Amino acid sequence: MKNRGFTLIELLAVIVILAIIALIAVPIILNIINNAKESSSLRKGELYLDAVEQAIARKNISEDFNPTTCEVQSNGNLLCDGEELVVEVDGEKPTDGTITFDRGIVKKVEDLTYKDVVLETDEKGNLKIKDGTKTEEVYKDNSGANTPELSGMTPVLYKDNAWVIADTSKEWYDYSQYNWANAVILTDAGKAKSEGQALNLDTDVRAMFVWIPRYEYKMGTKEQEISVNFISGTGTNATEGYTIHPAFTFGDDELDGIWVAKFETSADKTSTCYTSASETNCNNANQDPYILPNVISLRYQQIVNQFATAKKFDNYIKGVDSHLMKNREWGAVAYLSQSKYGKYGKDQEEVYINNCSNYITGIAGDTANAGSSETTCTTNTYETEKGQKASTTGTIYGIYDISGGAAERVMGNYNNTVSSSGVDATWFTLPDNAKYYDKYMVDSYSKCTNTNTDKDKECKGHALGETAEWYGDNANFVYSGSPWFSRGGYYADGTRAGVFCSFYYSGVSVDRDSFRVVLVPTTISK
Repeated sequence: MKNRGFTLIELLAVIVILAIIALIAVPIILNIINNAKESSSLRKGELYLDAVEQAIARKNISEDFNPTTCEVQSNGNLLCDGEELVVEVDGEKPTDGTITFDRGIVKKVEDLTYKDVVLETDEKGNLKIKDGTKTEEVYKDNSGANTPELSGMTPVLYKDNAWVIADTSKEWYDYSQYNWANAVILTDAGKAKSEGQALNLDTDVRAMFVWIPRYEYKMGTKEQEISVNFISGTGTNATEGYTIHPAFTFGDDELDGIWVAKFETSADKTSTCYTSASETNCNNANQDPYILPNVISLRYQQIVNQFATAKKFDNYIKGVDSHLMKNREWGAVAYLSQSKYGKYGKDQEEVYINNCSNYITGIAGDTANAGSSETTCTTNTYETEKGQKASTTGTIYGIYDISGGAAERVMGNYNNTVSSSGVDATWFTLPDNAKYYDKYMVDSYSKCTNTNTDKDKECKGHALGETAEWYGDNANFVYSGSPWFSRGGYYADGTRAGVFCSFYYSGVSVDRDSFRVVLVPTTISK
């Protein structure tokens, strides 16, 4: 008797049965997954409310504290009748909401806002997911990079020659493919756009930022790859031979990552500072800042006004601490660009200079060290194949103007020396300001090396002693006469410009100097 296979009818019958099973099973499985997500969301809310009640109880030990209504702040702490109550809890904290109490016990919750869900209490006082909100999948690439903390910004990706609002449950960044995560601060017009819609950079966007995830690094041979490993969460244990980059320590807080401006800062196009830049027009704190491509950099400002202008982004977005870029944050971008995740990993070459003599943002020279030009201002714009050579990734998803363009002042200072910066000397003495600048007690590269003495540690990770003169970049160090750092070089510097370039200045307003903004998320769980 011969063995025979399945007949076509039998195969079709099996397929039909499997399809029926799938139709029955899939909804059940999806329902289980959704229930698990909802339970997880409710559980983190319950843990937070328990921590709130414990915080009130602890405070009542030393004083009479009986609030009736408290507002949740962007850092997860409560504001009760003008007094802040610190809430300590493991895991994610909410960034907004209102909590009503009765003798220290939570009685009502309204709009307790997390990045993926909003919670409230029902008529019986039980915590529930607010109608119209739901938990959602959040995309994460395979590089190990921390998921970007959007802090109210809008994620974007580049598609069909335009920036579109991204779906965060699907791929919108991939560090292993040199596509760093990008997000934008929308204007009122842009806020009317929805997921998948294209944005008009002229009308819909105020500023563009790029996520630099927490990482550890190990220096390599001069002008070769810097080894980088991304660190999950805010871990502080480095792999043997590696150093956790200091840019991810901000005051007493350890960070998942930072947002760095994609381009140099610019002014409102209607400003006289934009159309006819001068010290008279620009050296003040009245400018309305933007961060966009194909616009003129904001220049002619003393450091005191650059810092004040950068801080204005606190008014445009909740949940961040905005500030003028520090040396260590510049170093974080520079080192990542020289890693397997940056332009060096992609092209084995340095970031191209922005050689546009008109100070237009996002431009690339025809070579890495090209001389100044007006032609490239219109031919090698940021979205073109040549223009992307000036990105830290060699793709449109990187950071631009970090070599050439305008030179960029950073908050790196020699021994609290004011000079011509306009900064008041007492500013350095305020404890809260220590996190906004890098202080150097050394005054030369020869004293800023890779060893482990306390003074040498001032320079580690700052793209100074560890990378001095890489690619022929300028390597000038601050001292008492010129105590402020400027980075990257400007359009006419040729080979002396670059991501590892440093200058010294007095802090006075200068035509060729601009600056860059950094946002530190304050809603990340500490």
